[in-house]
Amino acid sequence: MCKLSSLTLGLLFIASIAAQVFETDDTLIASPGQKKVIATPDSATAADSIPPIEKMPQLVQFVKATYPPDLIKRGVEGAVVLDLIVSDSGRVDSAAVVKGVHPFLDSAALDASRQFVFTPAMAAGKPVPVLMEYAYHFTIDEVVTHITKYVNFKGRLLERGTRAPIVNAVVVVGFPDSAADTAIKVPFQAYLKKIGGFEGQYLQAGSLVTTTDSIGAFRFYSLPVGKIDIKAIVPDYENFIDEERIARGQAIDVVYRLQRISYGNNEIVVYGKVEKKEVAQQTLTLNEVQKIPGLGGDAVKVVQALPGVARSAFNFGQIIVRGSGNGDTRFFIDGVTLPVLFHFGGLTSTYNSNALASVDLYPGGFGVRYGGAMGGIVEITGRSPKTDRVHGYADANLFDASFLVEGPVSKNVSFLLTARRSYIANVLDFFLEKVVKQTLPFTVVPYYWDYIARLDAAVAKNQHCYLTFFGSEDKLDLITNAARGGSVQIDNQTNAVRTDNYFHMGIAGWDWDVSKKLKNELHYAFCDYNEDFAAFGFFKVKGTSLAHYLRDQLTWSVSGALQWNFGTDMQIIPYDLNMATTDNLNNIVRDTSHFDLGPWGAYVAAQWKPIGRLLLIPGVRFDYYPELRYKGSIVPEFWNYASFNNARGISGEPSIRLTSKYEIVKDQKIKASIGTYNETPQPQGQAIDKNWGNTKLPAEKGSHYVIGYEWKINDLVSADVQAYHNTQWDLARTPSSAEIGAAAEAGTSLPKYLSNGKARMTGLEIMIKHDQSKRFFGWIAYSLSKSERWNFDENKWALFGQDQTHNLQLIGSWRLRGLQEVGVRLRYVTGDP
Repeated sequence: MCKLSSLTLGLLFIASIAAQVFETDDTLIASPGQKKVIATPDSATAADSIPPIEKMPQLVQFVKATYPPDLIKRGVEGAVVLDLIVSDSGRVDSAAVVKGVHPFLDSAALDASRQFVFTPAMAAGKPVPVLMEYAYHFTIDEVVTHITKYVNFKGRLLERGTRAPIVNAVVVVGFPDSAADTAIKVPFQAYLKKIGGFEGQYLQAGSLVTTTDSIGAFRFYSLPVGKIDIKAIVPDYENFIDEERIARGQAIDVVYRLQRISYGNNEIVVYGKVEKKEVAQQTLTLNEVQKIPGLGGDAVKVVQALPGVARSAFNFGQIIVRGSGNGDTRFFIDGVTLPVLFHFGGLTSTYNSNALASVDLYPGGFGVRYGGAMGGIVEITGRSPKTDRVHGYADANLFDASFLVEGPVSKNVSFLLTARRSYIANVLDFFLEKVVKQTLPFTVVPYYWDYIARLDAAVAKNQHCYLTFFGSEDKLDLITNAARGGSVQIDNQTNAVRTDNYFHMGIAGWDWDVSKKLKNELHYAFCDYNEDFAAFGFFKVKGTSLAHYLRDQLTWSVSGALQWNFGTDMQIIPYDLNMATTDNLNNIVRDTSHFDLGPWGAYVAAQWKPIGRLLLIPGVRFDYYPELRYKGSIVPEFWNYASFNNARGISGEPSIRLTSKYEIVKDQKIKASIGTYNETPQPQGQAIDKNWGNTKLPAEKGSHYVIGYEWKINDLVSADVQAYHNTQWDLARTPSSAEIGAAAEAGTSLPKYLSNGKARMTGLEIMIKHDQSKRFFGWIAYSLSKSERWNFDENKWALFGQDQTHNLQLIGSWRLRGLQEVGVRLRYVTGDP
């Protein structure tokens, strides 16, 4: 086994320094083997006879030991520790096992180590023999390094129905039969550990995991042969589970379509938005909107199911907010005034809900971004077209038919086009003729249509522009041959009641991120608006307007704790009103009026966090009313400051508003707001008409006081409670009968409108909402309110004609097995109507 002649000097040398051999901590690791050399340095006892070792042996020829495949498959691995005597020529003269792993591995390590070649150890410039310890490692990792990376399972996740790619979804592959692939030469878990290290997939709890990319695609590498279980974990989608079978030498390419059950990322209705900065706030999703019974999937009509909004008479489209008047709430589209919100006063919204990004309801306490309103604000925002591919749909129901198509034009340009036309008259005729089998003594011909054409362009990385054309018409003719009257000089159709309202709008928007801290939003619109009403030749009124709207807001983010908003909000509405009627002597009376309506507003507001849990939003605003002729206030009024404030300024009003929120504990906040508000006298135009109103009326004024509490109970359930008190004064009103009588007795006359009306509204609102889960969503909305107006006949406060003391709504939607769903909407209202 070894040469005795070469051992003589070595054994004597080893014996003399044996005490030092195992006391030293000096080691040398040589490559490619994994050896541990125990050095023999100079010692005090042998210093005179034995020179110190100057250079350790270095392995220069490594021989790989045999690693039996059956042991690899069984996962047997470890380090065989050997004692080697390396001669002065670098050869291994002797080898012995110190610590074994397995008899076959021990023997293989011995056989391989005897063939090693080292550089000899050096002492006093001469080669010397040494005893050294060497650990030969048998590791399965060395075997799995030879596994090839290749794709043998790939696919895409798409949303069922829309075919939209599902991005950033987690896809998991499990292996129910670890012994199915007999060609794997290593333990199965070692194989998974190796392929789990491939870029694009990772190993977790015995399964391989990857995520989908921007087109919903996923891929797995080097999966073992056999059955696999597939799971797709995607929030807001139904759980997806499937199975496939991997075959040797084949690649599988699949497409999985997942059913969406929640649309939490596509918010369509926000009840007070702007990152929870307004006092009133709830969130609904497009999926929830489409499932609320009785609303026909109309996103705008959903605001009538939220706290603070009264039930409208006969389900018409009035938006009566917190007991205010019908004209006290303003409507906006993309930041500019929207002339008509609903078709036929409430049937459906004029802007197609499928083209919407959001519908925002601010029922009170809103910030200085909005002016010219004392009740609430409803703002709808159109969405940008989809850019991944062309999408579209066609729809027909009992009332109307519509279509929508959208998609990319080029890399940076996209379009959206939708139109809708009703056939209500045809449905009514069919119902009367085929079902009721009755003929009415009159003919009703109602119809409506609307259209939206939008073009979006990313003109630069930090600039986005869009152009929208939007129009609508509502026309109703009620014709009867049994009635004749009036005069053809007023209207040609003396046997009909006719109404025709239509408008065409063009809206341009430009959003520019000037820098990281400076952003600007610019919106301009024009609107050609026409309304026409005639009744049996006795009365006819026609109003026309070509209005212009401008809104610009500059946002400066000073720091993470402070942001400033500077804005202007201007509308220029030249409005012509032509009216013809008959007096009590059947004489034709004509009247023509022209108005230049506003307001023109400017504002500045801050969003300030003096401490982490406190948010303050102070703001000031001024609104100028070009249609009014009076001297306005010089300071904002929280009540009637007439004793010193009025008859000093121009025909406009300043406003000051403050909103605050404080997080008392995690997920619970208290909030409050206070502010002053103003608007042009109502009804707009009529109240200041030179013949039918009073040209000297001032702006109407009011104040809002709101306190509230928010609690996010868990991930799905939230609660919002608010209490408010609003006051209004300088309201336009018609004289009471007692006032008219008193004036007649005194030989004087009163104008058709006076400016000393006043109102007060107090209420409590509760919203408990369960967000969309796998099976359910819904909410409870309750409003307790009292709305009063001063009665000048009786000189006391009296309930407003549209006061509703209790307004309770319960809404729920349950998803059953398959694609079946059932919903319920219950409402209990006391008061008018």
